[in-house]
Amino acid sequence: MQRNMRVGWSAILICLICLSSAACKKKKSNESTPEIPIVQLAVIDTSILNSTHLDRLIVPVVFSNGDNTNGIYIYADAPDYLPLAAAGEGFTCVDDVARGALFYIRSSTFSSDTIVRNKAYGLLRFIINMQSGNGYFYNFLQDGNVINKTGITSINQPKWWSWRALQALTEAIPVVKIKNNLLAIQAEVAIDKLISAIKKDMVNRPLTTIKIKGIDVPQWLPEGADQAATLLFGLIGYCGLKNDSIIKNYIRKLADGILMTQFGDADHFPYDCFLSSGNTWHAYGNDQAAALFKTGAFLQDDVFTNKALAEVNHFYPWILNVGYKNSFDISLTNNIYLASNTNDFDQIAYGIRPMVFAAIDAYIITGDANYADIAGHLAAWFLGSNVSAANMYSVSTGRCLDGINSGNSINKNSGAESTIEALLTMQRVNVFPLVKAAMEKYKL
Repeated sequence: MQRNMRVGWSAILICLICLSSAACKKKKSNESTPEIPIVQLAVIDTSILNSTHLDRLIVPVVFSNGDNTNGIYIYADAPDYLPLAAAGEGFTCVDDVARGALFYIRSSTFSSDTIVRNKAYGLLRFIINMQSGNGYFYNFLQDGNVINKTGITSINQPKWWSWRALQALTEAIPVVKIKNNLLAIQAEVAIDKLISAIKKDMVNRPLTTIKIKGIDVPQWLPEGADQAATLLFGLIGYCGLKNDSIIKNYIRKLADGILMTQFGDADHFPYDCFLSSGNTWHAYGNDQAAALFKTGAFLQDDVFTNKALAEVNHFYPWILNVGYKNSFDISLTNNIYLASNTNDFDQIAYGIRPMVFAAIDAYIITGDANYADIAGHLAAWFLGSNVSAANMYSVSTGRCLDGINSGNSINKNSGAESTIEALLTMQRVNVFPLVKAAMEKYKL
């Protein structure tokens, strides 16, 4: 969250957690789609990874039950970049802690480095302690380690922070249980509670739509395709742990809804992009393509894979060509999709990381080096290939600036969200030499 907006060829990829698709519908072709690893670990070469700033943002948190956990300060402002105990919503939150947990559990040193493991353990325990009785999670923790149970961005409802909690916990279990089985069991209990709530409240939502500016919008998604994408990561991870036919069917239902949000084509705006919510596309949380890649691999259904490839093929080059966008709305008039309310800024790390991940997934699936080039080109945004020619991520400090407010204005603070999203990007880029080479080629 931001204040002003809200590891070469010799490297070994270890501990890849893949998903079984034995009980799922097979795709129509004879070749199987390569599975997208749920956990993609960074390899030993850490030349572009520096977690120093993130490590400093971690804060010990003791809950009222005596459980010792780790939070992550949301804010760290220039020029000293000391963590800030912000008032209001809270000083740490599940949204950022879940992201941080993903970074540490994906580390190549997780199994060998006690410090890294303990950071991850503490973050996971924080998440577990933020779960409410109804299965969903609260988001913010306020001063005095008091859970914010009433704020609109913190309430225990089916929202972003519950989906991020699910993703982090499901990814963690296969890695954590080798070293800390008790914590893995606690995570399983929390996951089961959330899955029960999802089955009760969401699985049976009717397949209805509403029309916004001529666009049919599916109403069974959790507010939008962006949240559905994050939820899919967690649900697919859950199905990698348990054979749950109800959730497998729900995965398809969600993915079908995301497909409905794709508009345009190779030659016509908005160039096969997936809308985020309603008739709006926004860069932040734009994980729909990555979620569909994982869904296609999990269900062995090329429909989802090919639709995701279309966005990478057509929309990402357009985004690069226009210097990125923050958001736009679309409407359908005389069979033509028109843009309105277009915003170039703010541009943030959370708007770049999802596209880098999806382009890398496309490279994994197809083996086509062109996708590695796209991924590296997108990742170069962090290293100066942006409208401000600003070095947003510093390898020497591990900080990522919070955003580009306009061509001449940079938010030089470095909070949790921007820092972690940058580190997650570099962690994955570092695994693929062609992607890393492309990033080096395009950076300023």
